[in-house]
Amino acid sequence: MAAFAGSWKMAKLATILRKAAYLRRSLVNSVRPERRFCPNCGIGQSALVERKAVITTLRRCSSCQLLFRSPTDDPSMNAAYYEAVYEQGFTSNVPNAAELEGLEASNFRETDRDHAGYIQTLQAAGLSPGDRIFDYGCSWGYGSFQLAQAGFEVTGYEVAPSRRRYGREQLGLRVLDNMDEAPTGQFDCFFSAHVLEHVPSPGDTFRYAMAMLRLRGLFVAFMPNGSDACRSVHPNWSQLWGEVHPNFIDDRFLDKAFALSPRAYGSSPVTSVRLPEGPGRIDLDDLTRPELFFVARKTGSAW
Repeated sequence: MAAFAGSWKMAKLATILRKAAYLRRSLVNSVRPERRFCPNCGIGQSALVERKAVITTLRRCSSCQLLFRSPTDDPSMNAAYYEAVYEQGFTSNVPNAAELEGLEASNFRETDRDHAGYIQTLQAAGLSPGDRIFDYGCSWGYGSFQLAQAGFEVTGYEVAPSRRRYGREQLGLRVLDNMDEAPTGQFDCFFSAHVLEHVPSPGDTFRYAMAMLRLRGLFVAFMPNGSDACRSVHPNWSQLWGEVHPNFIDDRFLDKAFALSPRAYGSSPVTSVRLPEGPGRIDLDDLTRPELFFVARKTGSAW
């Protein structure tokens, strides 16, 4: 019991120190003009949406429409942050050998990272066993493992080196060290689950996806729901952006980024997927639930 109390106190102290470091970093960045520009398109014009802790704000870019935290962080610190600082329970903490054996045996059922719902959505979107999926931001491989168990051919990428190694060495997965190692025009689906809100520039990810996907391949993403519809009914909406989630993805940003693509939206759970034949959007379900779902089809050389 004493050991548990000591561990809890250490974890609490670590959280306090991390938050203090984040606020100090934000204060320093707040006087740097470049840290107030949109991290996605580089434009300096934006509108205030919300303010937190006096120093940090959520802003909407007047050009690309991304909701982003200001002041922003230097993109060069991204890899080091997710390797050494990022702490998100099941997502970031790798299991020991005994724990992993149990997780594999149950195929992660009834855990925080059970991908059964995501897999059902991919199948409803038309993907079949044998199709090639690129799992972007695969962490230590729990999602890639489940996708492979469902019959998909999976390649993953993770920014944190220690979690990449774990996926390769403990789960036998193909996890790339560098996005540029992925073959172009070969994948049936570019998939991400709760990743786009972390990356410095989602637009860069979209361009990678365009290059990797075959013609008529699918871009599929799940993420915290930044939409006005979700904000209107969830009093804790503001908790979903901050240090860990520097971007807040919503339908307005995705509509601008994928204006030329057939695309569909929903908020999880998603019960059906139907894409329009040509450029345009379909709302599969209401957008009030906390997890946003988005799918777009590659139909040409631009989204």
